[in-house]
Amino acid sequence: MEQWLENITAILSHDFISGISTTDWALAALILVAFLFLRKLFSTIVLGFAQRLAGKTRTDLDDNIIKALRDPLRFVFIILGILAAISILPLRPDLHVFMMHVINSLFTFLVFWTIYKLVEPLSFFFDHLSDAFGAALTEDMKYFSIRAFKTIFVFLGVMAILQEWGINIAAFLGGLGLAGMAVALAARDTISNLFGGLTIFMDKTFTKGDWIETPFVEGTVESIGLRATKIRSFAKALITVPNAKLANAPVVNWSRMTHRRIKMTIGLEYRTTAAQLEKIVEKIRAYLADHSDVAQDTTQMVHLVGFGDSSINLNLYYFTRTTEWLKWRDVVNANIIDFKKIVEAEGAAFAFPSRTVYLENATTAYLENASTTAIIG
Repeated sequence: MEQWLENITAILSHDFISGISTTDWALAALILVAFLFLRKLFSTIVLGFAQRLAGKTRTDLDDNIIKALRDPLRFVFIILGILAAISILPLRPDLHVFMMHVINSLFTFLVFWTIYKLVEPLSFFFDHLSDAFGAALTEDMKYFSIRAFKTIFVFLGVMAILQEWGINIAAFLGGLGLAGMAVALAARDTISNLFGGLTIFMDKTFTKGDWIETPFVEGTVESIGLRATKIRSFAKALITVPNAKLANAPVVNWSRMTHRRIKMTIGLEYRTTAAQLEKIVEKIRAYLADHSDVAQDTTQMVHLVGFGDSSINLNLYYFTRTTEWLKWRDVVNANIIDFKKIVEAEGAAFAFPSRTVYLENATTAYLENASTTAIIG
């Protein structure tokens, strides 16, 4: 590392302009401009023709590939222009070696940049996994994998460029000392979050769009990233939770409900007769058993469950076919109206909280109060 810095300092400390004529500089500049002009022609003619040709096919894959390769292919002309311009300049040997390292670094950057750009369009094969994993989970896996591969290729590209300049990567990382230890400690959480995300994917705990509840957050999953999952709360706030924390927490996935539960208690007046109670229970049971929006393959319970302070309590417990919240509320709304009709049709009524106060020896108490008032007056 120190030797490399000394070489760069030595090269830059010399006057690399001296010894090169104005004609050479002008010719080098002209060559560079010529390559920029060729780049323009290539973009207009070749890439334009390729885009038009891809637009006639039935698939978007070729369109996406051409779009991804457009900038890297244009960058090739810049590298070739610099290389051609350098080749005609009478550079000192050490400066020539330095410039060749620059060119090689640019080519290395070009290769990894091209791969980076191709990751997204080539991720189309994930679409074929939707039958096995479901559309939502497949989309999350695709998004997660794209980000993971892009991160890996950026890291490999940086390492390759450092290697081109003669930097020993192992020695470089080892020479960071305390800084390396700090990076390793910071990376520990990142790695645990990465594996937490993989655990979420493999276990299919939840996918994008699911309504989940944990001890510390509840809302709709917006995205599952490499490090964290973003959840939109019902108050419309965006909450970011590390994947490792979610992977180790109990998660209730409400979106995986097969049915949605309804439970309510109807309070009937105490003057309701036994015959009326039996008839109301019978009619509500028949109503639920015949209702198209009520699930028939799950528990249905309609029972008198106790004597309240001001009512005889009738408890209802059943499930709807739909799990959508708005549709569920519509079913509850219609059921309540129909239950009221059943109760009223039997000549009964709903109870409301009330309290009766009985006064013992009311007349005597009144006279005592009046006498006391008179004496005080």
